[in-house]
Amino acid sequence: MASIRKRGKQGKYFSRIQWRDSDGIWNEESIDLYTNKKSTAVVRNAEVERVEDTIKAGDNWSFAWQNDDGKTNLIKLSLKDAYEEYRIVQNIDGVRASTLDRVDNSMKTLYKVFGENYPIASLTYSHIEQFKEYWHGTHQPTTMNINLSKIKAFHNWCLKKRYTIKDVEFKMVKEDEKPPQYLTDAEFKSIMKCDIIDDHFKKAFVFYLYTGCRKTEPFIADLNGNWLTIKSTDAKSHRTRDIELNEVTKGIVQDMRDRYHYYMDEYGQKPRNVIMNYGKQFKKACRHLGIRGKTLHSLRHTYAVRRWAITGDIKMVSQEI
Repeated sequence: MASIRKRGKQGKYFSRIQWRDSDGIWNEESIDLYTNKKSTAVVRNAEVERVEDTIKAGDNWSFAWQNDDGKTNLIKLSLKDAYEEYRIVQNIDGVRASTLDRVDNSMKTLYKVFGENYPIASLTYSHIEQFKEYWHGTHQPTTMNINLSKIKAFHNWCLKKRYTIKDVEFKMVKEDEKPPQYLTDAEFKSIMKCDIIDDHFKKAFVFYLYTGCRKTEPFIADLNGNWLTIKSTDAKSHRTRDIELNEVTKGIVQDMRDRYHYYMDEYGQKPRNVIMNYGKQFKKACRHLGIRGKTLHSLRHTYAVRRWAITGDIKMVSQEI
């Protein structure tokens, strides 16, 4: 039964509900009764007791003394409202902006299927299967699994907050194991000779091939002399990495960074759009030449395969990149 407790200097009353869940974990919920009169508190506590079982089950209530309607209403927390709170918490916890942007995109795929106002508490295993069926054929298995993992993390947080009490299973989509998508020497030479691609981008492809950098790294790293430093705060691995440059790669990365700032300053382009264009130009060359299944990231794979062929030490190569 909900008990009445008095708190603070003003002697305000609260209803306190305590219970153990199915895992034996002790839970407590306090509800402000908005009064310092015991007679009023007793009446309002009785209203809390009326829905006590549903509160223990995870429902949220707005009581008559807490809202302008003067009525006790069950609150159905929407996907969007729950996610907005989750995003604030993630930001406070130091999650990178790029990661949050990726989660935003994953949540948009969920909204597309069920709408932003769908109650988080109503989400079940059947909904996840429906979500996969909706995007099947539109998204690749890798993309599907990334989205599912982000949504799963959000749902687990909602469980901890008791915005839902249903522990939903998120079954990932089966993926075929993919070998490294590296380019042959002949393929890379043909891209270098492709007359529909500007020389600036061809030089950038050379830079990626000989450094093993990820697409964004040349633009966000620190350039000090002959060293390009990717800081732990920017690195996907969360570890600082130094890349030694020669005169050729140093000149190329400087040109890439100059172009990056020029297009933002002169044309107001977003950083992401400027960077993404390098990948688009690479895909454009591949389509023109009939090279299938390769992206700009394939140059990083090519770097790794070449380094492995030279050193014979896959662990060392893994640490280098």
